[in-house]
Amino acid sequence: MSTAPPPLAFIYDRHATERRAPLDLRLDGCRNWAALHGWEIAGIWLDLGDTALTDGHRRQFNGLCGAMALHGGSREVLCLVHTWQRLTRTDARPEYQRKVAAAGGYTATCLGEDDRRAFGAERLAAHAGSRGTS
Repeated sequence: MSTAPPPLAFIYDRHATERRAPLDLRLDGCRNWAALHGWEIAGIWLDLGDTALTDGHRRQFNGLCGAMALHGGSREVLCLVHTWQRLTRTDARPEYQRKVAAAGGYTATCLGEDDRRAFGAERLAAHAGSRGTS
């Protein structure tokens, strides 16, 4: 009897200031949350400095989505953020969540919130596309 591999968590944060302590605390929180739920950590992606302040091009977030898409068809994948504000403090949050869903995953926070239901159709479409057609 085979069991499915544990979900693969892709940790993301954005941090604009030079003070590293708040970022380190959030990352520790994400690592602990993943361990509590038995999730394997795929890696940590950080947008730092000015890039973290805008909703323009976020190189690390886009890289996370690209890496997630490589695994999304074979196992459960998620973007783990400490709180929703780690994606953005603006009303652009659904755009970021859709990018994660399009990569075959969902977004979850260390407060026990996730968007599995809200963006399920996008995730299913990404999963179907990753299998190809026969």
